[in-house]
Amino acid sequence: MNPLREIRCALGVDIGGTSLRCGLVRASGAILRGSLRKATIDSKGDRESILGAFAEPLNDLLLLAAREAIPVAGIGIGMCGPLDYDRGISLIQGVDKYESIYGVCIKDELRRRLGLPESVPMIFEVDAWAFARGEAWQGAGKGYRRILALTLGSGLGSAFVVEGRLLPEGPGVPPPYGWIGGLPYGDGIVDDQFSRRGILARYRFLTGQPLARGKDVKDLANRARRGDALCMELFGQFGTELGRVLLPTIQRFHPECLIFGGRISRSFDLFGDSLKQVLMGQEGLRKISLARSITLSAIRGGACLAFESVRLLAPQRKTP
Repeated sequence: MNPLREIRCALGVDIGGTSLRCGLVRASGAILRGSLRKATIDSKGDRESILGAFAEPLNDLLLLAAREAIPVAGIGIGMCGPLDYDRGISLIQGVDKYESIYGVCIKDELRRRLGLPESVPMIFEVDAWAFARGEAWQGAGKGYRRILALTLGSGLGSAFVVEGRLLPEGPGVPPPYGWIGGLPYGDGIVDDQFSRRGILARYRFLTGQPLARGKDVKDLANRARRGDALCMELFGQFGTELGRVLLPTIQRFHPECLIFGGRISRSFDLFGDSLKQVLMGQEGLRKISLARSITLSAIRGGACLAFESVRLLAPQRKTP
């Protein structure tokens, strides 16, 4: 009997700047009932508090799998960077988060804290890649050969997928690792403008004053939905300018499907139409869509990565 056929789940993990989400995912893509976990992370905390917060929900799910006699294929972790993703070493510094774990091998620390044997793979990848992998596997990109996925939040993340494989480089894929946010824009880079801080700066420019303390992008979105003309204009401009920024990449990469995730993408109803006016009609581009699951796709993507590492799943290659 092929032992891989007995593997029923993988542990998918999504680590952001302030939270961790994880779940046990079956090879079908279904998340095991009762296995979703979310933990708040104090990314400004000390080394022990951060690593402990990473390990606790993972340990909880490994114990759950053991109680239910569910074999775990491996652990796939999508995490914000910069990291040495091959070795699982944090290289994050100077960005006001995770400073205390700079240079720490997160992989080794988690293995030790979880009592995880070397035979169980633990793999790290860029958080935007995990999101894209999940959406290509079981989300809005399922069945499409060429996908460009964007995550809009504290920064702009991006991932390029061809026939189920993530591309770190190649025609139309900007270095490093396909990060559109690092491309030059104005006096800085794309990430500066098409992110949380970019939207807040845009509001400050339009009004001449900063957003009130305690308010954030979601409050601006709610005001736009209630008919606030200035906030409606803000999100309309955001969509138009984002479309113009993406246009050269789309013309070079020729995606069939463009997918949006991340917290700011919850406002897609406010900027999606203006973005589509810029991009629709591009050769080969058939779909511009919000992710099927903004919160769960990176978990599924992490699990998919773990499954692929033991060759339980093959990259998707079907076309619609």
